[in-house]
Amino acid sequence: MLAAALLAGITATGCNREERRVPVYPEPHGGARLNLSPALITQVTLPDNFVLRPDEFSGVVVDAARRLVYVGSRAGSLLALRAEDGAIAWEVEFPGAISSEGVLAEDGALLLLGTDNGDLIAFDLETRKPRWTYETQGTIRNLPLVVEGVVYIVNSRDQIFALDLRSGAWRWQYDQPYPTDFTVHGHAGLSYLPPELAPEGNGAGGGEAAGTVFTGFSNGKVAAIGASSGEALWLASVAPVEGGDFADADGTPLIIAERGEVVVAGQNTGVYGLALADGSQRWFHAVRGAGSVVRGPRGLMAFSSALEGIFVLEHGGRVRWRQQTNPGFVSAPLVVGDVVFVTHAEDGLLAYDVETGEYLGGLDPGSGMSGPPVADPVFGRFYALTNRGALISFRMNER
Repeated sequence: MLAAALLAGITATGCNREERRVPVYPEPHGGARLNLSPALITQVTLPDNFVLRPDEFSGVVVDAARRLVYVGSRAGSLLALRAEDGAIAWEVEFPGAISSEGVLAEDGALLLLGTDNGDLIAFDLETRKPRWTYETQGTIRNLPLVVEGVVYIVNSRDQIFALDLRSGAWRWQYDQPYPTDFTVHGHAGLSYLPPELAPEGNGAGGGEAAGTVFTGFSNGKVAAIGASSGEALWLASVAPVEGGDFADADGTPLIIAERGEVVVAGQNTGVYGLALADGSQRWFHAVRGAGSVVRGPRGLMAFSSALEGIFVLEHGGRVRWRQQTNPGFVSAPLVVGDVVFVTHAEDGLLAYDVETGEYLGGLDPGSGMSGPPVADPVFGRFYALTNRGALISFRMNER
């Protein structure tokens, strides 16, 4: 049954391929240095041939202790796959689509994941039942943050919740006014600064024994929030001064503690380096549609834009390189060693050299990929979920 479903999905995808692909920019050079051939392919969602452009946003969670890989789907299922061969070990159904990245907690006993119904589920991996569920009014698609027995989540309604990890009990909540103008689909995740790394002064970390949580909001605000109190220590704005639509600060903040900076992005403005202590601007690089900025080696920073392509910046915002991509959603980069990986909603998986921007290789499944690429250092694999619901694991080999 599973093999037949996979064959049907590939066949349907192949039939639509020429209709789907409308390249705007030249194809990357064919002499790629990485061989990104699939090692395993497992169908986790039955292909929906009546949906013109399906999307699968779920991430992959690797459970090395149990030798399992967990992945959710837009159908609301959570699957546990055997790492060795990709076979389904077990499956659980939930009432809402699972489009979030999950995280293991309590030494691997719990899997925390959000749903499009707005629920955060603490799933007990021994009983294979929810230990507790916390309901919110917005979708939860970002990675939960777990620090010292507290789980922090953010939803699409610009609400942050701090919950007790063991019971799901409410501790505090922080809200920003939800804008009435048009916003970009998506939301910033959460980043955490421990108190011992906080700068001196009354800003981030000042008087907060539990550290500081950073995030961005749909109105363009960026906040440093006391992890124990839930109170804003400072607010900054990355929205256009003149206001208007698409003011979102949707990129998850990147904390660079040794420089005393947090790097954030505004959808309609660009990438900012802000002081951790008070949110004041240190540097700025103008770009449209920037998402989360991630850390690379040797002080480099990478981010992607559906409008302007893949970027790597040096400290201070100077561009090291830029590679234009075809129109379509591009994931936040995954930097592994000296390679930058992204998934593209039309072109699949793409890989670039972090220093030079040279195109190294790609994997086009025919349906594109919207979920984030995930590296598994334990089993030596990478994972990505296609928009037709096939989970692909592959090894990276240089030619």
